[in-house]
Amino acid sequence: MLKFLFAVVVIGTIAGVISGMVKIGWEAILPPRTQERDETNPPQRLLQQMGITRKWTHAYFYYATDQKVHYVALIMHFSFSIAFGVLLVLLDQYFPIVTFGQGSVYGIVIWIVFHIIILPATKTIPSALKQPFSEHFSEFLGHIVWGWSMYLIMIELIVVTNWLPHY
Repeated sequence: MLKFLFAVVVIGTIAGVISGMVKIGWEAILPPRTQERDETNPPQRLLQQMGITRKWTHAYFYYATDQKVHYVALIMHFSFSIAFGVLLVLLDQYFPIVTFGQGSVYGIVIWIVFHIIILPATKTIPSALKQPFSEHFSEFLGHIVWGWSMYLIMIELIVVTNWLPHY
């Protein structure tokens, strides 16, 4: 059991990190929010709603002398992606239907649960009807690519490591 859990966590973490990079790359091509709304992005806003100060949620360091890297938002972004990477690997072992559509449906479900239901319900982002089409378009397609890339990495690592029995 310990070997199984280790494999799930390692494979899920790697798949989560890489798919998190893919999602960031997607958002560089099709930014989901206006610059004004992105001044405080959803991970930063969520932390502020939990009582974390703006100074901390907007903490950054400089990369290449003039590029701000908001590391708290990145920690939130990658933590989310890793958590759902681990969950995908675990669920796949017991309910392989979760990978239907090579992970793309998993990405769509996560998008619906968070961007259509939870984040608007907590007032972290506007209600689904008040979000612009461009945000829905970017987030919907971005979550498809995110789920798909997570699935591909998961499958490759399961096959290469032979740590998990499913494939």
